[in-house]
Amino acid sequence: MSGVNRCQRAAARLLELAPANVQPYQEVLLPLLERLLQQQHDGAEPLHISAEELITLGAGGRDALSELPLELVIQAEGGAQLWSKRRRQQEQRLMLELVQRLSQQHGLLLTGGAGTGKTTLIKELLQDERGRLIWLLAPTGKAAARLRESLAPLPESMRCATVHRALEADGAGGYRRGHQRPLEAEVVVVDEVSMLDSGLMQALLNALPPTTRLILVGDPAQLPPIGGSGVLNTLEQNLQQQQPQHHRRLERSHRFNDATALGRFVQRLRQGVGGAELQQLLQEQSGGNLSWWPLQHRWPRALVQRIDHHRLQLQQSCLDPSCDDTSALACLDELMVLSPRRRGRHGVEQLNSRWLGLDPSQPQRWPAGTPLLVGRNDAGLGLANGDRGVVRPGPRGAEAVIATADGPQRFPLALVPAPEPALAMTVHKSQGSQASEVIALMPQGETMDRRMLYTALTRARTRVDLISLALDHVALIA
Repeated sequence: MSGVNRCQRAAARLLELAPANVQPYQEVLLPLLERLLQQQHDGAEPLHISAEELITLGAGGRDALSELPLELVIQAEGGAQLWSKRRRQQEQRLMLELVQRLSQQHGLLLTGGAGTGKTTLIKELLQDERGRLIWLLAPTGKAAARLRESLAPLPESMRCATVHRALEADGAGGYRRGHQRPLEAEVVVVDEVSMLDSGLMQALLNALPPTTRLILVGDPAQLPPIGGSGVLNTLEQNLQQQQPQHHRRLERSHRFNDATALGRFVQRLRQGVGGAELQQLLQEQSGGNLSWWPLQHRWPRALVQRIDHHRLQLQQSCLDPSCDDTSALACLDELMVLSPRRRGRHGVEQLNSRWLGLDPSQPQRWPAGTPLLVGRNDAGLGLANGDRGVVRPGPRGAEAVIATADGPQRFPLALVPAPEPALAMTVHKSQGSQASEVIALMPQGETMDRRMLYTALTRARTRVDLISLALDHVALIA
């Protein structure tokens, strides 16, 4: 029996055993329960319910849900979250522990949009912590590498790693660091907290000594983690209500300001303006560092030429013996092609097949210059799901050069866990990375996730080309 069928049967059985006053609402509750159970199976609770679905559910349906071992949490921005009561209680305990940790050990939650100077402020804060044992952590190797570069040179008392590596993930879903063997740290800084799910945050808290100062950094407008529930937005809300002195929000973006078309668009998008106004901005200002291309069957010729040029530059740099690994990775970061979808039309699998023409199951045959992603955590190698690299020749065959917290590292392609060709990558996997230029493809649909679009655009340092339907023809959802 497939996982989907098991979830369907479990949802039907749950309603069969429910009290009599729940029975009249079976038709409206059943699809919600099936989706919730499927997300639990995938490790991605809670279930997000749109404002339209909430209206369809009605007061009677909401009352019926309260009779089940579930909790419906209405969101201020619209819609709701549906939790199992057990998981909801775990989340609440985690939030309580986080707030207590920050308040008792002079901790800080630092939030702000892209380019607001969060890393600069971290550098200033750490000036007061000289000589103490400090860990700089991030969810992926690329994000950790960027953090390290921003704060370089690091003193001997400061270490930089992925969260998984610092906690010594054991490869079976557990961690060797914990209450019995805590992390040796007096200060811990965690960047890109929007990417951390509640399970990883709880594991980090379990591994911290009682007196360790914790500084969390992130952008609440970015996408939450794929698996599990994110902690950043809820923690920000709790601190604003309970301990506002331990929360600092940076508002003014230096990289995305009103001086450029891209900056103006990103600011309006983050402010929540509607699709009609955003589309007007695109059409009035297209051609500077933000260009809009209507989604059509054929790719714009100018973008095809840029992608082909980028592929050629990658190949040449990776084959050039005088080009070191740092320079090869810098070439990789010149252009990023993004899509929200993994599969299907305009998904990254289709895009990589078109532009690279490689067999994903035969990485040992990938030529020099092939961009790649690590598809699975490997504690032994110190690699995390989402780490990015490129194929280069080695003394014993092709090797993957991966950006890590310790700088570029080489691995035989046969050892890289679940490698994927990655000229194009999903917006989720791009978090923690940046490129000089971004081509963002938003496939056709009735709705578009505002956070998805924001995350894609803010991967760019200088320029974005956006391919999409006209934004006044789609509903932008939070």
